[in-house]
Amino acid sequence: MIDGRHEIKEEDESVCNLKPIFKTIYETQNKAKLPIFQGILPETIPFILYSSATAGPYFTYGTTPASTSLFRTCFFCIEDLMDSVVSLSLLRPIDIEGNYLDTIHIPYRLEKTNIKVIVCIQEFSGIQCISPKLIDRQSIIVEQKC
Repeated sequence: MIDGRHEIKEEDESVCNLKPIFKTIYETQNKAKLPIFQGILPETIPFILYSSATAGPYFTYGTTPASTSLFRTCFFCIEDLMDSVVSLSLLRPIDIEGNYLDTIHIPYRLEKTNIKVIVCIQEFSGIQCISPKLIDRQSIIVEQKC
């Protein structure tokens, strides 16, 4: 038999499964700011979150100051970590030519934004870290010949 305490414990364990991952990412980003680790550890570790409700990637929307057009993204980085909630910055996916890209696939680069969302860790079932080298990577601009 399963009593009420056991069910609560299972729910807490599912939260605890992702919390150490968030904590590791957050601590690594903070260590990267120390002089001894500058240039060695990435200051921003991008990732995709997977929703518990849909088992698919978690998407949200934002706008950038340079553009009033809305963009959709499933790429994030951690800004702050509290008990069971996390503050995330939205990362804008960009293609090789420097254009916004609405995709679940890993883009050519990710652009940092100042847009933040606060979410409950319990809403997510998985996290997929992606290469920090994608952050603010230079676009390739090909000029047409006349």
